[in-house]
Amino acid sequence: MAVSHGSGSRSHPGRLGRWVGAALGVGAAAILMTFGGLAALAATTVNLSTATSFAVLAGTTVTNTGSSTISGDLGVDPGSAVTGAPLVEPPYSTFAADSVALQAQTHLTTAYNQAAGEGPATILTSVDLTNLTLTPGVYQSPSDGGLTINGPQNLTLSGAGVFIFQTGASQSLVTSTTSNVAYIDGASPCDVFWQVGSSATLDGPQFIGTVMASTSITVGSGVTVIGRLLAGTGDVTLISDTINASSCIAAASLPTPTATATPAAAATVPSSGAGGTSPFIGAGVLVTLGGLALLGAGAATGIIRRRRFPSV
Repeated sequence: MAVSHGSGSRSHPGRLGRWVGAALGVGAAAILMTFGGLAALAATTVNLSTATSFAVLAGTTVTNTGSSTISGDLGVDPGSAVTGAPLVEPPYSTFAADSVALQAQTHLTTAYNQAAGEGPATILTSVDLTNLTLTPGVYQSPSDGGLTINGPQNLTLSGAGVFIFQTGASQSLVTSTTSNVAYIDGASPCDVFWQVGSSATLDGPQFIGTVMASTSITVGSGVTVIGRLLAGTGDVTLISDTINASSCIAAASLPTPTATATPAAAATVPSSGAGGTSPFIGAGVLVTLGGLALLGAGAATGIIRRRRFPSV
């Protein structure tokens, strides 16, 4: 049954839809132009499975010089050599060319592929991460290349959430003797993952996170790593270093909460310390989403007003 309306004008649904779409598009474009694009999107924690308990894992050999201390399991497979007698602190153990090390290597491969596939990533504009403060998210090296931390200023990771750093195939991670990775405002070394397409060389006084290198990992003298060194096909080399994964192993052993946690939204990526210019393509996911929400609320209000109070 047709219902006639008064002679007053009423917006046509198609026109209203086009108006709402245009408003959202213009609002989004304005926000993006103002704030420089999108920040890093939230990352998913990497599932290490049986590799979780390993502080050091190699494919061929583990070579140590001096008095290195390892808080976490030490493993090697398919190789079996562990030289230089690094101290593996109790209650952790050494596994060489056995079923435990083999399974850990299998799960490392799965975890590596997961980390490499996370995204979409924020593309860094420089290979050097020195003097940057980053919030949780997925970060990828420029042109799918390698990453460096040259110091003397820190790379600072800020805020609770997962950090994943990706390099391209056959690319490296290199830190200098003056480099440090710091964490503040709820960030945890247990939530930091470095997916390295080839080999990693760590020379700075302090490094944090789980390094998953496709080939090998070399650590300079006297370096403290709060996290894990997991190498796929090559060796791990230590020189009087401290590798401490105990807090991350303990955290992974805690029961999973019954309540489903809401993933934390990614925060805006702060600018670099030099010049105040953002080093990323993108910033302001929260602002963008907030702006779109306001625009959507305005459009919805207009629709409700028309439905409740049609022109007569």
